[in-house]
Amino acid sequence: MNRFIAEAKSLLALILIILFLKETVVEAYIVPTSSMEENILKGDFLIGSRYIYGMKVPEKIWVPFTAISIPTFLPEYRFPAFKEVERGDVVVFEYPRDPVYKYVKRCIAIAGDSIKIDNQDTYVNGEIVSLPAGGKFIAKEFSKAIVDPDIFLGVEGNKDQYPEITVPKKGDTFSLDQNMNWKLILPLLLYEGNKVELIYEDNALAFTNMSPRDIYRRTGDKSVYRGYVPSEGATLITPWSPMITEEFIQYLYINGKPINEVKTYTLTQDYFWMMGDNRDNSEDSRFWGFVPRSHILGQPLVTWFSINLDNYIPRLSRIGKIPN
Repeated sequence: MNRFIAEAKSLLALILIILFLKETVVEAYIVPTSSMEENILKGDFLIGSRYIYGMKVPEKIWVPFTAISIPTFLPEYRFPAFKEVERGDVVVFEYPRDPVYKYVKRCIAIAGDSIKIDNQDTYVNGEIVSLPAGGKFIAKEFSKAIVDPDIFLGVEGNKDQYPEITVPKKGDTFSLDQNMNWKLILPLLLYEGNKVELIYEDNALAFTNMSPRDIYRRTGDKSVYRGYVPSEGATLITPWSPMITEEFIQYLYINGKPINEVKTYTLTQDYFWMMGDNRDNSEDSRFWGFVPRSHILGQPLVTWFSINLDNYIPRLSRIGKIPN
């Protein structure tokens, strides 16, 4: 019995070491969507680095193929980077609305850049950015008259037409008052670890960057304000909820302080704008906004296997391909 216990402890220690390395040094995952075609295909098995942009000490270790996590109780720290995220890099990052999921997209704009999309053409700092090799459009262009309600910030735009916006950078200072663009600022406050609440008529609602869809996908919990009428027992609200209007800003609390006592906030990290190479089949920054530096994980290094997920036939020619 003692030998069995000793072997079980050794096996558990080995599993924890492997999971820790997976969360800090390398990542192996399968691409579930076609958002990066033709450069990265749906069904590609990728090996990615977690150290190129600075290895992040994990706060928790995720059990593969589950939403179960094990806390590490380690202090928050990121090791020095070998390189910084640059325009054009293919980047692996935590999905901003639910860090359980890992996304891979191309960095189009870095902190401080201005970006706009006009008739499918993307402009960064006033200069047009060409589609990368293999990038494509597969659908008819949306005109400026079409307004997509799911577009980031709810602006008058769509996936092919997006008004100019500046990517936030470390050191940017925002005024916190009734005139602020709360759909922009509140998510930034949350990404930086601040607690944001709406306390009104004895109701306390905590803000979350997770959408109702993502909350339900992860937990099955429907207790979130989707619109003007709350779900029964709602405890969460999103920054883009139509319930939020100028009159409610006075009831915001930031880290336990009423907003009229906070006045301003200065960003502590940089942000990035990510888009898929397959522009018509990519859920990206056009829909959920900026990716904070804290969510950056690394880069895909090589395709070690690939399979067509429609017919499950291996694509041996993809083996050894380097995403670029």
